[in-house]
Amino acid sequence: MKTTNNTWMKIAFSFLAAVMLSVLTIGCSNGALRQSEEYCRSGMEHLTEGDVESAVECFNKSIELNPKQTAAYVGLGESELRMRLFAEAQANFDKALELDSRLVSARRGRGEAFLGQRMFDKAVEDFNIALEIDPSVTSVLSNRGYAYVGLGKYDEALADLNQCIADAPTEPNYYVNRGILFHKRQEYDAGIQDLSKAISLEPTNPMNYAIRGKIYEESGAWDSALEDFNRALELDPNCFAAYKYRGVYFKQLAEWDEALTDLSRALEINPNDPGTYFERAGVYRQLNKDDEYQADIDKVNELDPLYMNGLQ
Repeated sequence: MKTTNNTWMKIAFSFLAAVMLSVLTIGCSNGALRQSEEYCRSGMEHLTEGDVESAVECFNKSIELNPKQTAAYVGLGESELRMRLFAEAQANFDKALELDSRLVSARRGRGEAFLGQRMFDKAVEDFNIALEIDPSVTSVLSNRGYAYVGLGKYDEALADLNQCIADAPTEPNYYVNRGILFHKRQEYDAGIQDLSKAISLEPTNPMNYAIRGKIYEESGAWDSALEDFNRALELDPNCFAAYKYRGVYFKQLAEWDEALTDLSRALEINPNDPGTYFERAGVYRQLNKDDEYQADIDKVNELDPLYMNGLQ
């Protein structure tokens, strides 16, 4: 699952522009309302351009001027998804849904926030409601498929993702999500085939290489895995997944120093991922660094108290 994709951006921003014209305006002067809408438009433009910091500033100003500016809450939530601040994003999508419970972009966004927190059942609930309101939003169907993978409901996931690909055969994200499903089912050849298709459609996206590299690794194709991890980092030197997966790769080969370097770099980029702390703890144990090992295990339990149970 990717937090954003081109399909959603085309749907969501056109929808948000329409929402701004019909937001609730009780208690706002006309001048404040107009200024709020202008800040919201500017926030959307910044977000489209990838300037998340400026987008957040604009959306917050929009909300200050008009606390009922639904689109600004959605935009702020989307910005926080980009920053992997999933709990904060959920809170802003909650506010948008309090104002309009049938707002598909907010349902979709909150579902993604739940995915980021590994709350797959809640994600499915939101995606179901979004699809009841508008069955045509294929990106929501894809995310529901990803949530089903998290719940271990592989048949339901495959049905959703097959439908996505039938409806939009040139959308790379759908192949990525189905490739992840095949990976979970240990159908490695099918997973590699789907990720290769995604790469052919989107050859400059580092995540596609990182995920395919992970599947190569678990299939035993070590050289191909390393090539993909390295390619991902050529495209994006700050690709969290590539550092994490390559760190695990080195760990599997008992190359402890290289593993420690990559996993530590991954945590510099994303310090809130319990899985990476768990993997690094294993490296510290092998290096007989007991204090560092315990600190990482404590961090795993702090970030996700149920994480260790899920490994049993």
